[in-house]
Amino acid sequence: MWPNFADLAIIYAVLTPATVLYWHTTALLLNQWVGHNAAKLLLGFASAAGIYYLHDTFRSKAPTGSPLLLSAYETTYDYFVKLSCLCYYFGCRTIYDALMATGLLRPADVAILAGGLLIAVRGFSNVLSIPIVVDNDNAVERYRPLSPLNFSPGMLFVDTLTFHGI
Repeated sequence: MWPNFADLAIIYAVLTPATVLYWHTTALLLNQWVGHNAAKLLLGFASAAGIYYLHDTFRSKAPTGSPLLLSAYETTYDYFVKLSCLCYYFGCRTIYDALMATGLLRPADVAILAGGLLIAVRGFSNVLSIPIVVDNDNAVERYRPLSPLNFSPGMLFVDTLTFHGI
């Protein structure tokens, strides 16, 4: 069966470029606000851990009286979760920079080392499959937890615009 051309046009002509532009500019803002990748590593980890540990606090402070405020609250929460992960992602490049600074390794060597580590902790197939099938395969959800902060039965706007390019 052939895919619907209108769906393909919307996805590849509108949604994908808008998503790439949005997250690219977010990355540029992180460079301006946070600076060096080592600071991003610390800030990203601290903010992700803080969001995780303060989940119940965020849940209890949700404005449940208004659907509009609730949706804005959930969307903001989801954005900050993704922003902290993006910050941590860029911060992890510090490890790559440190390995390359030794002068003993080439990029291929670093890839082999990282691949070996992922195989050792049984995470290699998960990492390879997530960017491709994360929204298409329900089995992948066991590797990527769903957003834990859902207060309403409705669908969140941010959940529908998952970023795959970084």
